[in-house]
Amino acid sequence: MQQIALDVTLHGSFWVLTRDGKRLHEFSHAERAVHEAVRLARELEESGQPARVRVETTRGKVIEVLPDPMRSPPQEH
Repeated sequence: MQQIALDVTLHGSFWVLTRDGKRLHEFSHAERAVHEAVRLARELEESGQPARVRVETTRGKVIEVLPDPMRSPPQEH
């Protein structure tokens, strides 16, 4: 099963959450966007669909967020 990509990126003054490149929601705060991405990733994983969450910082660095750090092994990039 292919992993679902949940990405949070800054577009103008909004943080945009995408699923496999398709825009889902816009948020005014990064924390809300990341929270929603993690919530969706957990739902997907509970249904058997693997998912990953990545956040692009304002400086262009990409950070992977583990939806459940207690169950997920660390990933190196």
